[in-house]
Amino acid sequence: MNCDLIAPHYWWIERLGMGRALERRRRCFLPEIEQARRALVLGDGDGRFLRELLRRNPVVCADYVDLSGRMLELARAKAGSKRVNYQRADALTAQFAIEEYDLIATHFFFDCFGPSELETLIARVAGAAKPGAQWIVSEFRADNIPARLLVSALYLFFGITTGLKTRKLADHRPSMQARGFRLIKATHSRGALVVSELWER
Repeated sequence: MNCDLIAPHYWWIERLGMGRALERRRRCFLPEIEQARRALVLGDGDGRFLRELLRRNPVVCADYVDLSGRMLELARAKAGSKRVNYQRADALTAQFAIEEYDLIATHFFFDCFGPSELETLIARVAGAAKPGAQWIVSEFRADNIPARLLVSALYLFFGITTGLKTRKLADHRPSMQARGFRLIKATHSRGALVVSELWER
């Protein structure tokens, strides 16, 4: 999806709808990834996670990929360009170097893809991960009726404002396990509506 239309307003839309829950999910594993040297950050939007990653880790260099040019501008304004290579691209077709990264971050990104697209994405990104790489995933869960209703409303909103075609969450966990990643830690908030996971190859 392309968030150009809502990019300048995304932070307050998020705050209005979810409070600080998504912000906490993005940041919760920052202490565990302070040894990272090469990071691939996909679909981080306005760059709030990227800014914190660079602030806490003075040596990490990141490749930052997003389809929205306006989101890239916001991320660059927040995080700067000193240790970041910004790329406007579709993660399904972007070129990633083989076994390049020891950290991958996908915050509220997998929900943009249907099952077959997500399988393709995870396979491509896993090929760019070094042995021992860490992968942070923050996502929604829809394991009860209130959560399913809220997630459906979010899909409707983003379908209207960004053209997102996906309407249902796909489970990323089997694909990640099949690519050699194992779940190390997981935390959640909002009654398990939003979760953060730390995976390791």
